[in-house]
Amino acid sequence: MDVYNISKVTAAIITIIIPFIVGIRVFLLNRKNWLNRWFFLFFISSSFGFLFYTIYHLITNNASVIIPLMITAQFFFNFICISLLMTVFVLEKFEKVAMSPKYIGVVLFFFIIMSIGYLIWPPQLDIVSYSSGIVNTVTLLGLQIFINVMRIAICIYSIYKYLLFTKKLKSELKKKIQWFCFGVIINVIGLFFNLYGGALNSILFEIVALIVIDAGFLVVFKGFLI
Repeated sequence: MDVYNISKVTAAIITIIIPFIVGIRVFLLNRKNWLNRWFFLFFISSSFGFLFYTIYHLITNNASVIIPLMITAQFFFNFICISLLMTVFVLEKFEKVAMSPKYIGVVLFFFIIMSIGYLIWPPQLDIVSYSSGIVNTVTLLGLQIFINVMRIAICIYSIYKYLLFTKKLKSELKKKIQWFCFGVIINVIGLFFNLYGGALNSILFEIVALIVIDAGFLVVFKGFLI
């Protein structure tokens, strides 16, 4: 396997493990609370997204299954943003209102908008790279920019809302949310690296993006350990 492929897979495996551990921890803190459930879905979606990402990067002898697995991974990545947005709604509007058809409908709309493009304009496998043992998919540039801008916008909006919440809080909970926001900010920086790497079709930038995202989840993990 090519060294770039090994680097991508290694970084992705780390990003499977960390969110999974954090997600289980959050869920066990309060299984009945919808805020905890949405945080659990946020982390588990990250874990499953990178699980599928890792699987298709390990397939070097069956090109036909790579694109379906890649699209599945992207659906999970989109659900990360949706789950994050729902945590904001639950905090801001409380469970009963946030779980109403109005707010669920809003997040489903965003999810469909971010996901449907992959079905209309499916990514393609870079056959030249694949013949060299490198699994590299190519997404229509306009679609990639649109989806990543949507993801970044949702994350920035959520961070802004969380920072407003911290002004009303004190001590331990405030520190948790501050660390969480810092971690999500690092993840957003990772998304920018991913967007730039996709625009240049640069595997190196994609690897950097994964490393930055790993760092972001470690920071988030620290927040939940406080």
